[in-house]
Amino acid sequence: MEYLKRRSLRATLEGNSLQVNKAMQSAAIVEPPVSISLQTVTKAEAVYIETRSRILKGTLVPGSAVNQEVLAAELGVSITPLREALRRLEMEGLIRVEAHRTMSITPLTSRELDEMYAIRTQLDPFAAGLAAVNVSEAQLEVIDRLARQRVATDPVLQLERNRGFHRAVYSSCGNNALINLLEQLWDRTDRYRLILIREELLRRSTSQQDHVDLAEALAARKADSAAGLMRAHIERSHARIASVMMTRAAHRAEKPGPLDNR
Repeated sequence: MEYLKRRSLRATLEGNSLQVNKAMQSAAIVEPPVSISLQTVTKAEAVYIETRSRILKGTLVPGSAVNQEVLAAELGVSITPLREALRRLEMEGLIRVEAHRTMSITPLTSRELDEMYAIRTQLDPFAAGLAAVNVSEAQLEVIDRLARQRVATDPVLQLERNRGFHRAVYSSCGNNALINLLEQLWDRTDRYRLILIREELLRRSTSQQDHVDLAEALAARKADSAAGLMRAHIERSHARIASVMMTRAAHRAEKPGPLDNR
């Protein structure tokens, strides 16, 4: 039984490794090819991917404490690779360290949402405008393909596809400092975008047309148009996420507590 348990956990981590390799192969279309040896995913990387996925899906609840021993046992790994993964997630803002080095899942707040999107409303359009000037023909082909890809029914997979399109756009801007800043901002806002994606999938309405319009503006080398489309896209996303969060907060406030049921 213990052997089967270890085998199952090993299969889970190996499955995550395959997902990472596929993501790296997709990213390689806008970057120089990398060697096979560099695509080998470590156990720490697989643990990072799985833990991040649990945070995004809400399996690890925002605001809850992280029991490292229990989580490591669930993943079938030692504490060392888990701690390495948690440090990366802390840098992304998904985990925070409190008093006595206790780790917890960073809660979702309207303030953080507004702060992150205030910056992205400036930087994403700037990157799109630069991309219209600097993007290569090969990168344009990738951007167009990603803009028109079929919408996934799984929210986390659709989140990854959405991120892949936007990464292809801002990675084409030609400014490495800007690319690094946007990578960090997008990491911080993944959980908020997942709220919107889940809502869109429920309503069967997506932002795919926004992506197609942006891809066409880039292909036409229209910097002002690309920047304007990106700004409108980001602002709409921000407003819709904020609306969903406000609605959820109102429902929680209306929900009767234990004393109200007496």
